[in-house]
Amino acid sequence: MHRHVSPLLLLTVLVMLVMLVMAAPTFAADEPLPLPLPLPPTIDDDAGSIDVAVPLPAVEAFVPGRVRLAAIGDPQDLQEPLLLDDLAPPGQPRQEFEPPAGRKLPPGAKPGMLQQAISTITELPKLGSDGLGLTVLDQSVTLGLPAPTVDSPLLITPGFSATLVDAPAGVDLPSDLYEGYIQARWLRKIGKRFGVDLAVAPGWYSDFHNDSSQSLRITGHGFGAWEATDNLRVVAGLIYLDRYDVDMLPAGGLVWTPADDQRFELIFPRPRLAWRFAEHPRAAHWSYLAAEFGGNQWAMQSATGADEVVVIRDYRLIAGWERKPADLGISWRLETGFVFGRTVQYYDSDTPTAHPGNTFMVRAGAWY
Repeated sequence: MHRHVSPLLLLTVLVMLVMLVMAAPTFAADEPLPLPLPLPPTIDDDAGSIDVAVPLPAVEAFVPGRVRLAAIGDPQDLQEPLLLDDLAPPGQPRQEFEPPAGRKLPPGAKPGMLQQAISTITELPKLGSDGLGLTVLDQSVTLGLPAPTVDSPLLITPGFSATLVDAPAGVDLPSDLYEGYIQARWLRKIGKRFGVDLAVAPGWYSDFHNDSSQSLRITGHGFGAWEATDNLRVVAGLIYLDRYDVDMLPAGGLVWTPADDQRFELIFPRPRLAWRFAEHPRAAHWSYLAAEFGGNQWAMQSATGADEVVVIRDYRLIAGWERKPADLGISWRLETGFVFGRTVQYYDSDTPTAHPGNTFMVRAGAWY
């Protein structure tokens, strides 16, 4: 397992070094606003007295972009500029759950049961005769229920994904691969600075020709997070992928916001460095760099009709642009990146492992 994950671990360390060089903490946002200037005395002509206007007390500074981080996936503060997503590699349901701004519900909650709806398309084109082309279409909906109160919600997320495959000659892959899952996720704050995030997600991963028990996988995760300071979050946990190549994957790290327009998510296995480059009354715009562990596992039927399991795995370096609305509305993201270290590995089969050539990635997503 470690020999598959180590390249991304090195990428995480590299990203951390880049962050230390590029970060420029800003302290102006934390400084209190100056006291109002005293008004000149006013003279009452009738009484001949002088009334001196007393200055109002200072107003506490409001920092629109400051993040007071909760646990990963835990209800976020109202001013969260950019959320972690895809914390787990593909094969684990998406980790996005984000709040609107300016609402007096518990942080992270939208009014009503519908909390989020996400649509994403990812394209990895086939380059060269040894290339492997993949087009992935994802859709999920998140519903929120109090468990037992809205401060510790239960999130129910059904999702479905279709992967269209353009395989190189000699590589036995079906033209279509599918996954459907339903995730139950419970979030709980323990005190003011600690939170837990627990999830389990049974799912069906198949080409719809292999309908054996190999198609059933039960994934999940467990995280704990401690708020060390107002802008530093320490996270540790475990992701259960129920895959032949990587059964369990440790995850954790730091989430640091040194300034209102900077956010550094030093989380393995998906680190991300983000900067806000524009902000308007209706939305903020962020750019970011990220690394990602890609791929998934499916049960499939070979060209000879035999049931087997295939794992497609790769590593990705990503640059992205994200738009976040100031209130309830549609968010969107555009990403592109380099995909390398690609492997197609078979289990319960004598089919040899394939190593498709490198390619690039384009991904677009929108969510409410």
